[in-house]
Amino acid sequence: MSKFAEKKGTGSPAWEKTKEYFARASAVIHGICSCIFKLRKLLMAVPVIWGLAYLTYKNLRELPAQVGIGLQNNGEYAAVVSRELALFGPVGLTVLCLLLMFASKKTLQPWVVSLFSLALPLLIWVTNVFPA
Repeated sequence: MSKFAEKKGTGSPAWEKTKEYFARASAVIHGICSCIFKLRKLLMAVPVIWGLAYLTYKNLRELPAQVGIGLQNNGEYAAVVSRELALFGPVGLTVLCLLLMFASKKTLQPWVVSLFSLALPLLIWVTNVFPA
């Protein structure tokens, strides 16, 4: 232990440069992590918005003019709505979830709900393109 204390106490230039380098690196990493933490809501919303835009565009191109909702066992739909309503209903729900995420202190739970709400356009597409 005394040899380590002697080497540490000498204050060699290499030891001081190493300490200075790690102090600067630690400050930079802390700044980056702090910036990411402050912008976490925006960073979490970007993939949801991208997925929402992609699914909306895909459904806009591929869905028929009249969309069936609620596929029953006999192959009939419980309700038939227009394509716009079938598109913008899930869009409104996802946007509402994102607004709740921005208003919430705990961002993870509303963000996960907004991810699950992206399954609605996909489900509508599957039930109308590949009916039973």
